[in-house]
Amino acid sequence: MIWEEAGVLHLVLGNAEPIGPWTMKDILRHMRAMDPIGGQPVLVEQQALVRMSPEARAFLTRVCQSDARPVAFVADDLPDRIQGEFFVRFHKPTFPFRVFAFREEAYRWFTQFTSAVRVTAADR
Repeated sequence: MIWEEAGVLHLVLGNAEPIGPWTMKDILRHMRAMDPIGGQPVLVEQQALVRMSPEARAFLTRVCQSDARPVAFVADDLPDRIQGEFFVRFHKPTFPFRVFAFREEAYRWFTQFTSAVRVTAADR
């Protein structure tokens, strides 16, 4: 589920089925449709026990090489936060990515990326 609220794209990763490369492609396609210019912060909230295939993680890293969207990964459970930290250390994304336990911390982190003026479709 993806939506925009107060200048932040929200993505909730559910645990109903594993996230594979095709699902990851759909997620990225929706994000680009919602923010075609790029740069809008993304808050990813992961439910417990979400499974993502190694191919989906590799695809995410490869496709987002030039993406300037800061991504805050919020997970309640320690094992899920460890999974996020593993993603950072192993895949080394070029986009800003941090792992948080609380949404409020993620919003504070986003402030360093939102001080610049953004051009939106409505401004054209």
